[in-house]
Amino acid sequence: MKKVEIALNELLHQYNLSLNQLHLLTGIRRAALSELANGKRQRIQLDHIEKIANALDINDINKIITIKDENKEY
Repeated sequence: MKKVEIALNELLHQYNLSLNQLHLLTGIRRAALSELANGKRQRIQLDHIEKIANALDINDINKIITIKDENKEY
């Protein structure tokens, strides 16, 4: 079974940012960012992806979203 994952924790680490700093850069609620980072959010708004991409100057959506096979070990 495939699962879509948001690589927010990896991005925060890569860009040396906190959730609060990303909130200030994007305007996305801290609670929403926290849910995304912890995999607790079932739906994501496309404008959130756009805001994250703009704030971090990301041009490849694959750096934000990945599809993983839950049956395979990585």
